[in-house]
Amino acid sequence: MRKWTGALLAAAMAAAPAPALAQDEDQAEAEAAAAIAAANAAWEEAYNAGDAAGVAAVYAEDATVMAPNMDPVTGREAIQALMQAGFDAAPGFTNTLETTSLEVAGDMAIEVGRYVATDPDGGHVDHGPYMAAWKKADGEWKLAADIWNSGMPAPDGGT
Repeated sequence: MRKWTGALLAAAMAAAPAPALAQDEDQAEAEAAAAIAAANAAWEEAYNAGDAAGVAAVYAEDATVMAPNMDPVTGREAIQALMQAGFDAAPGFTNTLETTSLEVAGDMAIEVGRYVATDPDGGHVDHGPYMAAWKKADGEWKLAADIWNSGMPAPDGGT
């Protein structure tokens, strides 16, 4: 009888922290979601201001960006140069981001969303999906990998 009582007591004690752990995980996910939303807002604000350094600051030092129709670029400096080239080619264009799903697992998160790009007059230029991998380092969420694709038909009818 003593063995069963000890085993039951041990099982009850092991199960007791489970709700607290679940609450801690929920809180951590909510904090991650809020931090990533704030980082997205900073990215959007910097992008819409034509601030390539501000956009690049949202990325990890070793991040990779996979923009359409070009080879990937890696590193914050290269990402800043990519963004600056875009701002130079199309000044005044803006981007709006909308997160459609976010999965957080510890210090990593995967975000899926949509973007809409507009010209300086507010005309629709592009739209499409994006996927971003986030990582938490030194207490801060940074973009680790970023890819987007146009949802518009290719100009020449190709794929």
